[in-house]
Amino acid sequence: MTARHEQVADDLRRLITAGTFAVGDRLPPETRLAGRYGVSTPTLRDALEVLRAEGLIAKFQGRGNFVRQPPERLTYPNSAIALRMTTSSADATATGHLARRLGTPEGAPLTEYVCLSHRDDSPQVLTHVYVPRTASPLPAASPWGDDLVTATAAPATTSNDQVTARFPTSVEAQSLRISTRTPVLAIERTFTTADGRAVAYALLVLPGDRAEVALAIPIDSDQEAQQ
Repeated sequence: MTARHEQVADDLRRLITAGTFAVGDRLPPETRLAGRYGVSTPTLRDALEVLRAEGLIAKFQGRGNFVRQPPERLTYPNSAIALRMTTSSADATATGHLARRLGTPEGAPLTEYVCLSHRDDSPQVLTHVYVPRTASPLPAASPWGDDLVTATAAPATTSNDQVTARFPTSVEAQSLRISTRTPVLAIERTFTTADGRAVAYALLVLPGDRAEVALAIPIDSDQEAQQ
């Protein structure tokens, strides 16, 4: 059974999509909306949080909730949006999940690169890249970590990507300036050489209200014909 706040969010989304509430319009006060839908104020606020997470509305302290222009979405892995990056590096070790991803022993020395990409003043992508420990920092210009990987001693030829929708950690939310209730796209990339050896791992975190994943997957025509 659909939760009550989701039903309220569905109706408000419908009104916004239909133009009843246009871009720039202020929504009715929260107490009035709560009364209109016959729900408590906390339930109404949960509904509004869903719409904020989708990028449909924005809340301004002391002014209320406004319908916003949906932001142009950053498309992984090919985006025309120009980003500026800040990068830092530090020594790290392969443990737990990271060691399994890289197929390395626990405690193997790594270099961790943390890249935060912005469009204007808005954070767009938080990227952690792990490569075999290097003597000096490598240049980083790609928000996806590709250049850090190709600059390693054993260049990768394949990226195996896994995309998960989840809520951000508190550190991720702080870096991206979003709520911990705003869904994100977490993209795990394991880079391998031609012989299948893992040489790098990257974790990309993109706010769900401003990012999308678009993949072109080739179809084996022979296999398709046999099905």
